[in-house]
Formats: sequence, C-alpha cells, structure tokens
Amino acid sequence: MAKDVPISLPPEGAVTLVVVKEVPYAVVVQDGRPCAFVAACSHKDLALVPLRLKKGALVCPHHGARFDPRTGACTDDAGKDVPRGLHPVDVQGSPDGGFTLRARKRHRKLLTRKERRRIRAARDT
Repeated sequence: MAKDVPISLPPEGAVTLVVVKEVPYAVVVQDGRPCAFVAACSHKDLALVPLRLKKGALVCPHHGARFDPRTGACTDDAGKDVPRGLHPVDVQGSPDGGFTLRARKRHRKLLTRKERRRIRAARDT
C-alpha cells in the first residue's frame, strides 16, 4: 500500500528529513533533480537520524558510512559491512506545482522496531 505525501524540496545541495508513520526519508535536490531515499543504513537497520549531508554525502551517524545523495549507493562503508545502499523512493511532481513522496508500508521493514520507536519519540519531543 502506498501513500503520496506532499513534501517541500530543500535547496540544491541540502537535505531534509520527512517522517511518515515512523519511517524517516531523506529528500535531496542534486543537479536540479529531486531524489528521496528511506533514511536507513542497512548495516544494522538503523535510521540516518540526525540526518547530515557532509562533503557531498549522506553520513550514517551510528558508524560513519557515506552514501551518494544522487543514487543512494554506499561510497564508503567505514570498515563495516554495509550490504546495500539506501532504498530509493519515488518523488513525483504534482499538478499544483509541488512534489509528493511515495511512502510505502514495506519501508517500515527497513528499520528495526526499536529504531521506529526512537524516531517516534524524537518526533514527539
């Protein structure tokens, strides 16, 4: 099941966090093109929260792995075994000139239950 969520795009080269039903999404604009990924590192299924864009890469705050903001590919695993890059998410233009992110129920499975609770608690404070 998918849900189209209206989003605001960050400025070029910046990143913004969108949380939908305890799932964090990283939204970036690179080369004029909006991209979005589930903000979850596959090393231990932990959220990339707080979300940071450092020297042109999304950085995992837990162990320092770096991901390409255009493709989601892991560019530096920081000595850890990162089995895959970030999971891409559809971003579509809407008729009113805005953008929507396609949040899917299966994205929840990319994070542990404990991580989803941490995201919810951080959002509630």
